[in-house]
Amino acid sequence: MYIQHKQEGEQGKFAYLDAEGKEIAVLSYYFVDGRTINAHHTYVPAAFRGQGLADGLYRALRDFVREKDLKLIPSCSYIAAKWQREQA
Repeated sequence: MYIQHKQEGEQGKFAYLDAEGKEIAVLSYYFVDGRTINAHHTYVPAAFRGQGLADGLYRALRDFVREKDLKLIPSCSYIAAKWQREQA
């Protein structure tokens, strides 16, 4: 499994892909403006939960936000909790 970042226009996502390139887990976001993104959805299927996939997607998002010097609006409850803990 590996993480792929895909961005098309104002929409973007980080996804774990299996060996065949099929999405296994996904974190979606959209640009509110040129410097702000809203991370609004994270999904990991039940069969893959508890393996750190959501955390891996979060870390990829966090690194992207930092590298691009973006502001994050974490409307997904999972992302909001992780982001708040790191900002404290």
